[in-house]
Amino acid sequence: VEEIYQNRDAFAVKVQEVASGDMANMGLQIVSFTIRDIRDNQGYLDALGKPRTAQVKRDAIIAQAEADRDSTIKSAQANQAGQTAKFEADTVVAQSNRDYQMRLAEYQASVNLKKAEADLAYDLQRFKTGQSVKKEEVQVEFVEKQSRIQVQEQEILRRQKELEATIQKPAEAERSRVQTLAEAEKFKLETEAAGAASATKARGFAEADVVKAKGIAEAEARKAQGLAAAEVIKAQGLAEAEAMEKKAESWKLYGEAAITQMFIEMLPNLAGRIAEPLSKTEKIVVVSTGGDSAGASKVTKDVTNIMASLPPALEAVSGIDLKHMISKLSGLGKDGGEGGGPGPAK
Repeated sequence: VEEIYQNRDAFAVKVQEVASGDMANMGLQIVSFTIRDIRDNQGYLDALGKPRTAQVKRDAIIAQAEADRDSTIKSAQANQAGQTAKFEADTVVAQSNRDYQMRLAEYQASVNLKKAEADLAYDLQRFKTGQSVKKEEVQVEFVEKQSRIQVQEQEILRRQKELEATIQKPAEAERSRVQTLAEAEKFKLETEAAGAASATKARGFAEADVVKAKGIAEAEARKAQGLAAAEVIKAQGLAEAEAMEKKAESWKLYGEAAITQMFIEMLPNLAGRIAEPLSKTEKIVVVSTGGDSAGASKVTKDVTNIMASLPPALEAVSGIDLKHMISKLSGLGKDGGEGGGPGPAK
């Protein structure tokens, strides 16, 4: 069925072949015939034609689109060609206008240049003329100044001559007279001064000799005094050296007990020195608030405390332990019997 539907020409040929025999038997002849339509009751042949119909429609749409495209392209190309031609024409017009403006500007520049040259030539000539006039004015002024200077010089010469005649010549005569008198007075004073200087010089030499002799005598006297004083100092030094040597020898003979006794004998004097400021006090006001360490006994206790702090201070300064030495001295007294005092160390 599909072949019949798709190849209608072949189907028509076969139908004509089959029908020609039958028609010939009937005394008829088929000259031509056309198959107008092929259909069936089930719609099968219509269904077979729909894809073809769609394909034909599609091809028709594509063909129409391609035709529209070609038409648009041709139209655009035509418009482009028209615009290009228009632009080229406008370009030619613009170039012509540019050339015209350039030539016009060149002509105007040439005219302005000629005009400027003419103006400059006029100004230059005017300046030259002004300079010439100024030069002539300066020359005239210079001549006038020269004339005034000559007149002033002549006036100065006249006044100078008048000054010489009326003032300078009398002044020179007076100066010559005064100079002569001054030179005479100068000679007189120099002569007197020379005599006085000679006398003073002689007196000076005499006084210098006296001073020299006096100085020599005083120097000799001071020298003798110095030698005597040196001998005295030398003798004193020798005496002091001998005394120190004797004292050193005596210290060597003393033992530790003797030194301790010296410190003990010195303690009352030291206590007196400590209490000496109190003896110069006119009045002491003691305020007591009760207790054992208040009142007048506090002053005595302070002095005792100061005395008690002396042995450590003495040890810190001299290195001598006074307390230890007194303890040893007490031991020596017990060993030597009552009433026995410390003697020189043996």
